[in-house]
Amino acid sequence: MCMVGTLISGSGPILFGYVGAISSGWSFLALCTILRVFAGAGSAMVTISTTSILLKASGFQSTNVIAIIEVGTGMAFAFGTALGGTLYEFVGYTATFWISGGALVISTLFTAVFIPAVVEEENKSQQGFFQLLTIPGCVLLCLTYVLARMQAMCRNIGLTELYIEELGSNPAVLGLLYAVWSAIYIGSCAVATRLLNKFPQNNYRALVVSWILSGVTVLLICPSPLLDFIFHGKKYFWLTTIDMAFVYIPLSVTYITPFQAALNLAEMNGYKKDNLHTYGMVTGLVNGAMSLGSTVGPVISGVIIESTGFGWTTTYLAFTNFVLALFIGCYSIYMRITGQPTEVVESQDNEEVTEEAVYDTEKVDNVREVNEKIIEKYLKHEDLTKVYLQQPASDSSTK
Repeated sequence: MCMVGTLISGSGPILFGYVGAISSGWSFLALCTILRVFAGAGSAMVTISTTSILLKASGFQSTNVIAIIEVGTGMAFAFGTALGGTLYEFVGYTATFWISGGALVISTLFTAVFIPAVVEEENKSQQGFFQLLTIPGCVLLCLTYVLARMQAMCRNIGLTELYIEELGSNPAVLGLLYAVWSAIYIGSCAVATRLLNKFPQNNYRALVVSWILSGVTVLLICPSPLLDFIFHGKKYFWLTTIDMAFVYIPLSVTYITPFQAALNLAEMNGYKKDNLHTYGMVTGLVNGAMSLGSTVGPVISGVIIESTGFGWTTTYLAFTNFVLALFIGCYSIYMRITGQPTEVVESQDNEEVTEEAVYDTEKVDNVREVNEKIIEKYLKHEDLTKVYLQQPASDSSTK
């Protein structure tokens, strides 16, 4: 699936380079749409298969795997736009897509050579993909991904208009700012992963805090008309630029933590642990939620921005963040009241399970021999035994 998906994803841009030469008007739109669906299917195959392979075969903690993927995504946003613009400047429209698509096709060879074969377990989880949607926590976590991607699309649309039309900036400066913000996101992914691994019992609390911080920072992007008593309707380049840096910091928590929490919930509800089948279904669920947010985000954002302006749009987004933080907090309290674990439980890899479950015969014999000597030693102290038996059961110190 990984190799076929990569071939499909690479073929899409290569064919897209020909579209402008062979069609125009409605036929151009139709061909672009078909190729985008074609490439999107390949992208989904790559995302689900590579994430599942990393979770199963790498031996890393699942939180670290998701952080690595997010760092890769951040690097793509940081450098992809600059690289694409440079290629377009020097080699033109068609060759840019040929190079990017060709690089993907060539990477299939590296996948075939360097990626280890992952053996599919014979015993798959009895539950299927759609049964994940019957778990309330998974639905809530998917909602966080949908809203996170919708807000990302909304920010991208609104910021372009804000910087270029109202703040007098240009696309080159905006591209540089996106690179800096993406670099901040990469750094925050590393820090967030370390903290989440060190304090796994605080994952839901971290989600609540991150969404509240996100709501506060979103209010300052434009800034919100609710803050006119401070800013008097004025917009400032440096305020927006610095505030966007703080917007990207909690994003690492909102993208990394829900995946691990959804995986944990799936395992709690009967899905097999450390299982390629389970990893694939959870990854597909999360990827589908993010894709849904990316799909409806530009449409909804465009309508809201056009009708109310970017300032009120960020206000609505901030309110949505606060409501989502409330829902996650209530769900966490419900889990604690009902006695269900809320902390992220890492799946052990095969080597760790083997070390815990399979014991060396010689070691067992040694342990048994030592225990027998200890028992024999203390049984010889008859006076001590009599004194112990005469003590009340509540005398814990003597016991």
